[in-house]
Parts: sequence; structure tokens; C-alpha cells
Amino acid sequence: MRWRNKSNRLFVLFYTKEWIYIALGSQSPNIKAQRIGVSFAAAHTFFDLFDRTPTIDNGSNKGQELTNFSGEIDFNQVKFFYPTRPTVLVLNKLQLSIKSGQRIALVGASGCGKSTIVQLLERFYDVTHGQLTLDGTDIRQLNIQWLRSHLGVVSQEPILFDLTIAENIAYGLENIPMDEIVLAATKANIHEFIQQLPQGYETKVGVKGGFLSGGEKQRIAIARVLIRQPKILLLDEATSAMDPYNEQIVQETLDQAQTEDPSRTSIIIAHRLSTIRSCDSIYVLEMGRIVESGTHTELIEKHGIYYKMLNAQNNVQ
Repeated sequence: MRWRNKSNRLFVLFYTKEWIYIALGSQSPNIKAQRIGVSFAAAHTFFDLFDRTPTIDNGSNKGQELTNFSGEIDFNQVKFFYPTRPTVLVLNKLQLSIKSGQRIALVGASGCGKSTIVQLLERFYDVTHGQLTLDGTDIRQLNIQWLRSHLGVVSQEPILFDLTIAENIAYGLENIPMDEIVLAATKANIHEFIQQLPQGYETKVGVKGGFLSGGEKQRIAIARVLIRQPKILLLDEATSAMDPYNEQIVQETLDQAQTEDPSRTSIIIAHRLSTIRSCDSIYVLEMGRIVESGTHTELIEKHGIYYKMLNAQNNVQ
């Protein structure tokens, strides 16, 4: 329900309020008018939020679609505040360039800005200051549907639907041949498991994938990403909630996903530093800025923040 005319809206609110005052006054004399007033104030805030126009139109078909997109990413002096926390600086003049085909990792304490970088790339938010570009084009100038079709995201908690395994892998796509679904599942190291099920790819996974283990759900989610052949792969702590056995299996799958296409750009957010040793570059964030960068070996030799994090996890080699 959306009230377009403000005068009509005020008219309805005023007389509704009066009617409620009368009704409650006759039925519940102990209810204080002050509490009712507070309730109306809360309702007013709700309707204001309901009527607000989003700053990013997720359904828009406008904007550029890049030809020969290579997956090059540049954060140029990016500053960012979340709209709900306008006084908390999350990214502070972030300067980060990622070349096409690179595998880079972002590490740091909680709240340092790692996941915010992923959200800006998905364009859930726009930068507050500075510029974020893909192949040299400001991300705000790109067609948002086209942009997201070139991103593959694997998060800590995969989202599966109460559909068959095949439908979950091909979710959102039309007329996908079965052999492509099988190929994606094979790349995700889940095909053999699926074949062992009585109904195979027609097996329903249950609400939120409730019939599957965490590792099985994650590999199906990875297959769903791979079937789209994304140019940019975003891995946001994809194995952090798993036991060591499933973590190893899923990590091997993710490694294959990153290397199957040499031109695919990969950004990995990791808590367990053992999963990022083979990355081309590792960036250590602190208070929204990059404070260290290099390969795993280079950062160990610096004996800085990364080295201390490794020591804390007993992973120094």
C-alpha cells in the first residue's frame, strides 16, 4: 500500500488516530494516551521508510554493458559509510587495484572492511567518496543486471531452495541442458555424491537445503556459481563454519573454481589463513585501509600483522 497524496495521507492518519483514541478510551480506560502517541510516531516512521525510494534501482535496465569484459577492478581513494551509521568510517581512502585473472585475498579483524568491499562490488551500496571502476568504467555507470550476471558469490551460508538439486544448480537460468548441470556439479566435486542418491539430480534438498550437510550444500552452491561462468569470483569466508574434513573438500573445490579459467578474477575473504597461501597477493586491512600486502612468503618475512595472525592460528611454516 502506497499513499501518493500527502494531504490524503494526513487526513486518513488523523481520523484513524481519533477513531482509535475513542475506541480504546471506551474499552480500556487504563491505556495511557502517551503510549498511543508513541505508537503513532513509530507508525509514521514505518510508513516513511516504506515510501522511501531506493538509491540503487535493482530492477533497472539502464546503463552500460561492457564488451570483452576482462574483470579488472580498481578502488580509487574509496571512502564509505553505511547509511545507518553515517559517522562510522568503514573504508578510509582505500586504494586497491586487481588485474584480470589475479587471485587476491583480503584479511583482517572483524569490522576492518573486508565484506564491505564485496558488497560494493555487488553494488548493494555505492561508494561515499572516491571511485570504484571495472575495466576503467565507474561501476555506477554499468547496467546492474549485467554487472551481477558477471559476479559469482560464494558466502559462508549458502542459500538453497526447496527444489531438486538440478533446479538449485540452474536456479535463475532458463533452458539449461542437463549436461551443463552435470558438468558444473563435476567441477564442484559433488557429482559422484549426487549419483549415489536414489533420485540423483531430481532429489529435493529440503527447506534451506536441510537434507544436506554443510559441505554438500556449499558444493551445490559452488556448482550454481560455476554454471554461470562468472568473470569475477567472490568468496566471502566460504569455509569458515565447516569442520576440517568438509573444509578440505570444499577448499579443493574452490581452488579448482579459481583456476579453471585463467582469466577469472578471484577475491577471497578468509579467516583461516591456511586457505589463501597460494594467492597472487594478500592484503591486510585495518580500520578500512590496506596496511600490508604481498605474497604469503613475503608477508611472513615482514614479521608484521599477517605474521602475528599466522602465529595466533599456529600456521607459521
